[in-house]
Amino acid sequence: MRLGILGFWMCSVLAVNAQLVKDVPIQQIKKGTEATVCYHKAEDGNLIIPPPEAFLKLQRQGNAKTTATAFEVTYVNFSPEAQLAFQKAVDIWATLIESPRTIRILAVWQPLGSGVLGGASPGTYIRNFDGAHKLQTWYPVALAEKIADREFNASDDPDIFAQFNSSFANWYFGTDGVPQPGKTDLVSVVLHEIGHGLGITKAYDVNTTQGIIGSFFSPFHVPYDHFLETGAGLNLVQGFTPPSGPLRTELTSTNLFFRSPLLSTVNRAKVYAPATFAGGSSIAHLDESTYNGTPNALMTPFIGDAEVMHNPGPVVMRMLADMGWINVRVLHTSLANTENVNSPFVVTATLQSDTKDPDGSSYSFDAGEVKLNYTTNGTTFTTIAMSPTGQPNQFTASMPATGAAISYGYYISLKDNLGRTLTKPGVLSDDGSAPVQRYYVFEAGPDTSAPVINHTPKGFILATDTQLTVEATITDNLGVQNASLEYQVNTGSLQTVTLTLASGSTTTYAATISLPALAQGDVVKYRIRATDVAVAQNVGSAPSATTFFEVNVVSLGVTQNSYFNDFNSTSADFFGDNIFSITTPAGFTNGAIHTSHPYPAGTGTGFISNYVYQLRIPIRLKATEALLKYDEIVLVEPGETGSVFGSDDFWDYVIAEGSKDGGITWRTLLDGYDSRAQSAWLSKFNSSSDTNNPPNSTAVGDPSLYRTRTVNLLTTFAPNDEVVIRFRLNTDQLVVGWGWAIDNLKIQIDDTPPVVRHNHVDYVKASDPQFLLTLQATDASGVAEVLVEAKVNEGTLLTDEIPVQENQTEFTSLVSINNATAGDKLYYRIRVKDTAGNQTLLPADGFFQVAVITFGSPVQQYVTDFNSSTTDFVGNFYSLAQPAGFTNGAMHTAHPYSNGFGLPNGTSSYALTLTKPVTVNATNPWLAFSEIAIVEYAGLANKDFVVVEGSKDLGETWHALITPYSALAQTAWRVLHDVNGNGTAANYITRVINLTASGDFVAGDNLLIRFRLVADATGNAWGWAIDNLSIQGPVTGVMEVATQLSVFPNPVVANSFNLEINAPAQRAQLQIINQQGQSMIREPLTLLEPTTHKEYACSAWSNGVYFVRLSLEDGSTITKKVIKATDK
Repeated sequence: MRLGILGFWMCSVLAVNAQLVKDVPIQQIKKGTEATVCYHKAEDGNLIIPPPEAFLKLQRQGNAKTTATAFEVTYVNFSPEAQLAFQKAVDIWATLIESPRTIRILAVWQPLGSGVLGGASPGTYIRNFDGAHKLQTWYPVALAEKIADREFNASDDPDIFAQFNSSFANWYFGTDGVPQPGKTDLVSVVLHEIGHGLGITKAYDVNTTQGIIGSFFSPFHVPYDHFLETGAGLNLVQGFTPPSGPLRTELTSTNLFFRSPLLSTVNRAKVYAPATFAGGSSIAHLDESTYNGTPNALMTPFIGDAEVMHNPGPVVMRMLADMGWINVRVLHTSLANTENVNSPFVVTATLQSDTKDPDGSSYSFDAGEVKLNYTTNGTTFTTIAMSPTGQPNQFTASMPATGAAISYGYYISLKDNLGRTLTKPGVLSDDGSAPVQRYYVFEAGPDTSAPVINHTPKGFILATDTQLTVEATITDNLGVQNASLEYQVNTGSLQTVTLTLASGSTTTYAATISLPALAQGDVVKYRIRATDVAVAQNVGSAPSATTFFEVNVVSLGVTQNSYFNDFNSTSADFFGDNIFSITTPAGFTNGAIHTSHPYPAGTGTGFISNYVYQLRIPIRLKATEALLKYDEIVLVEPGETGSVFGSDDFWDYVIAEGSKDGGITWRTLLDGYDSRAQSAWLSKFNSSSDTNNPPNSTAVGDPSLYRTRTVNLLTTFAPNDEVVIRFRLNTDQLVVGWGWAIDNLKIQIDDTPPVVRHNHVDYVKASDPQFLLTLQATDASGVAEVLVEAKVNEGTLLTDEIPVQENQTEFTSLVSINNATAGDKLYYRIRVKDTAGNQTLLPADGFFQVAVITFGSPVQQYVTDFNSSTTDFVGNFYSLAQPAGFTNGAMHTAHPYSNGFGLPNGTSSYALTLTKPVTVNATNPWLAFSEIAIVEYAGLANKDFVVVEGSKDLGETWHALITPYSALAQTAWRVLHDVNGNGTAANYITRVINLTASGDFVAGDNLLIRFRLVADATGNAWGWAIDNLSIQGPVTGVMEVATQLSVFPNPVVANSFNLEINAPAQRAQLQIINQQGQSMIREPLTLLEPTTHKEYACSAWSNGVYFVRLSLEDGSTITKKVIKATDK
């Protein structure tokens, strides 16, 4: 995990003595995300805990001025009555705690999980702030601001985020404190949740085998954690090092306690630690069985109906007090380094005390117990009393001078009237270790150390720039006397300007110099000098006393309409910061833009650095297809889970930006992104790390991680804008990783081939061997050439070029096959090129095949098992095959079948047509075949589909013999579809179709039969296999299917009729329609018994003929005719 977004030194101290080093870590802030929740208990508790006396006293005072803590609540979706209840809870807390800072709450009324009443968390956490009792500990912001008396988060950021369940139906919004049976008191729930926001929250968590610190806080704790101990009295922080199996045992032991100075061994508080860890409630509540029904019941994990708890109770108030809510603030500026070795070193502090103890009585510190503790070796401390200075609550003491150089470490301690000892700075408790008192360090003695200059040099400036601003962070253990900037242009004279301290800063210096007219290739050189206040006047220089930073002057190139670079050769088209280069690192086979690997941590203002690499060539944007494309690998530190670009916890990132004013102002082309943008990147980043705290990623990028990014420049700019592009890496001071690589940069490069739509032809009749070829071709750059390439049988390939007019998209060509006879084949394909030279070939491989046929004489039946070749069928995209998983031949589509390419919307029909008509038989009109149809569906509907159709006019018109279907038709097919599986012989089912059931055909009709798969342009699946085709063949088995459904009485003269279904256990679909096609009944059936009986009412039906269709899961369909009549 990456930690911290804001960093500065708590005390400006450096050590020259190896025994004493700076002992106070830097302050850091992070936004809160995790909430602790309270659950509803569906039983009446009949409990009343009245408000505290301080609140009742405030009510009695009416409008009298009070010293209550100020709260500011922002309500979202709250009703007026809910706001009143919330406000009462706020008013109660305001009389119980003291803070000089307003506590801001964002309260949201919204649906939450079942049984959840509400949840809350601190809005921000801070660690290592001035005054923190526990160092390296994440303090809730409301508590930190109370201790430090300063604002840490923005004025529009909440200190506490709380949410309450709008879906919960049994709220009691009253403020009268009267329990309501079956109702949950909102005042009590709000009091509870604010308690979490004030500090009753934990960092501990568990996984399946270990106790851990939750990823959000890791590796640090919250104040609450430091007071937790086992039943045997072992402190969790001091006694366990997460991750730890024994720690998990304790966290789920049902025997965990909170012990602090005010909750000692005798009266320590038992916390909720159930055997099954509950992330939202375990640990951060008082134990339910111990405190339910007592004055301390409010902060248990469950709140029941008819429970009015308007006081947190003495246990919670003592917990909060020892976390810092009752405090003495020590105001002290740590001693700076000095060259004085002869005068005593005076330490002065002012103490500001809270006024109330946890019970509302007087609180103060003991003036006789204010102590200065100092050391010169880091182990042995001398303690002396600090004396009043005469100023209110101000105390002083001195450390003796020795006349020689020396280093001192010191801290201030005091005791309050509760018997507690408080120190400044605080103590540090590492996991598995005893607490260690931290101290301030300063040096006394001659200063020979020069100021330290921290500066990120400019990588370039533009020839059009007229000024150059240089900024640096300059620090010194005694102080900086002055700083200057020396510069020259090319070999011109050396000039000097003063660096001035930035407003509000103690370390940031800046100067702006005016530049002469510049040109491409010029160089501006500069160095920074700083002198300290030491007697020796130590001088620091950067980069050194004799060298300069060099800034190259670059100019923009001539505007182009497009740009491409594969970076496989040296290019002068880019300029920027020196962490970028065009190179080929180990493991890569060709060049690309790379940052340094790893990239550097931030060192600039706020410990943030930005590194850029800019294209010199402006691009004039087109009205359409103004696209920026590049391949990239991004292994930079990911932000917190759920964080978005622009939020405080969105850590390092990369971004592409554009400028239409030559680089003066820049606009983002898309939101910044990090390793989370691709799962492969995030996995790689997290796959390897070092031992730093927090750890850096040591994972190394490789070419397999390249992903293509496409950005529409017209989202940010307008057509004809002349835009320059740059890539920027933003990095902070902590976690780093491998970095960024960019390859194959394309700006307004049309590499997209034309889109070609065409309804292919499967056959022509020998009597009329021609067809009108129609196609549609579209392209952003424009269509340049349309060719139809064809040959007859194995003859010469001929090319017909179709003339192209400007903006034309529809094209036709009459294709005739000269001297054609049945059995010939025309092979053709379509070739379309755009103005950029991109080409589409349809089909992508091979040719469409147009068979020249003569339909055969009608036959009475047709049967084939497809185990030998046949010329009885015509159609593209089918073949007689035996794929893996099959034991004999069948007619197969391609596996997977092709996406559609047809007119007008990309949907194609792949038809397999039997060229022999079959005369419909009055007594045996059955078509049966085995099939596997793993064809795409979406949700509960077909997306692609298959259908069997018939034609009685030699293919001029076709009618469906069965309702179209997809993989949804069979459970086994659906399962394979969902896992992108392949069909095997085990997935065959038999489908039986009555050729006359649709009503489109009757006995005596001569039918052509075709099988058709309809595929749209996106998505596909395994496909279709057809075997053992029997059209009016032997009826064995087929008639058995017909007898599976009986209708009686028939005709129907009563108000109902019965169905008898004789089928094995399976699912089925029943539909009854009238002669006009209106559905009267449609329902799914689950056939559990060998025979199923169903009765259907029909009294409201008109007299006439109705069709009963039963579709079985095994693929068979049975249709019966039923007549409704008033009498026989």
